[in-house]
Amino acid sequence: MSTTNEDEYRRGRGDQSQERDKAKFADYVQLHTIEGKVITRADERKILEEGMMRFGLDFREAQGILLSVAQEREIALVSHVEHHIDIFLQQAAKRNKVSRKDFNKAVQLYRGQTNDTIPEREIRTRVKQMVENNGWTGKRRRWMLGSRRWFKKI
Repeated sequence: MSTTNEDEYRRGRGDQSQERDKAKFADYVQLHTIEGKVITRADERKILEEGMMRFGLDFREAQGILLSVAQEREIALVSHVEHHIDIFLQQAAKRNKVSRKDFNKAVQLYRGQTNDTIPEREIRTRVKQMVENNGWTGKRRRWMLGSRRWFKKI
């Protein structure tokens, strides 16, 4: 269905039908959040696609419902958690290097925001990947002779 046909179809449906679709989508999101306290990026994408295709919502409506259900049920969205961690790391990085102390703070922040549902080893790997994606590296432990082995071990 093309965009104009889809818009006409949506206008033709009553407001009651749209509200019913939104309520059904909210129930669908709740059903997917029963299992855990975290929605991964892949699950988030799948849920949003279902909202758009199956329930006839546009992206913003589907995203709004997903966010409201996640907030009500205290479910963490990995995409939001990683956004907050990225901001923290940007503030902590000095001369394109992240200290071990700040790295560990980022890991603990990530762990806390995901309700301790993701294993710490996986969190450390994700935070390291975020650091590397920004073009940063681990800071040496000491000024001249220190190593970055702590960062390479992750």
